[in-house]
Amino acid sequence: MNAPLKTLIVALAFGGSITTASAAGVITGVTVTGGGGGTFDVINLTNNPNVLDLTKSFNSLDPIALTFTVGHTQGGAGNPYVVTETITNNTGQTWIDYHFTITEPTTGGQGVVFTSFNNSELTGFTLDSPPSSGPRNLNFTGELAHLGVATASFSLSPFDPGAGNTTTFTLTQVPTIPEPETYAMLLAGLGLMGAMAKRRSRKEED
Repeated sequence: MNAPLKTLIVALAFGGSITTASAAGVITGVTVTGGGGGTFDVINLTNNPNVLDLTKSFNSLDPIALTFTVGHTQGGAGNPYVVTETITNNTGQTWIDYHFTITEPTTGGQGVVFTSFNNSELTGFTLDSPPSSGPRNLNFTGELAHLGVATASFSLSPFDPGAGNTTTFTLTQVPTIPEPETYAMLLAGLGLMGAMAKRRSRKEED
């Protein structure tokens, strides 16, 4: 190959006219633990485009842990994955918070994050501001009544383990309910309001 041709190829490559295949981490499977006997299903998992649709229900307030297996691909859509979850509250109690936490292996597979985490959504809830929420934590405040359904949407960027390798990471999800002290304060407040209304009514009668 003569020098002018080599120079042209290098120039085209740097200019973007010649593209090379890119490597990426791809989610190949999802398994679930916890949830107090609730349900879980993968509705859609595709690569290029990277889309993951899930559905789950909680029968208790026990955390649900989703373990993702990540493989390697040469080419394809790359990161991130657009994730949609349909979440049903079958716990018999109203939720006031909902939390997502990414946990990575201690060695290898580092770098899994919520991509553009501040754009993450959960219907009926508001995403807490940093530092409560961040690249590996999504904390929501809101309300979901018993038998209510919420839809979560966020983006995940899995780590590329390299050709011939796989890795895993865990996405733990847990709802919370008001503490007993909060219920007590609420009842006390309602009782006080009732007493004040009753006293006002008596004064008007007098």
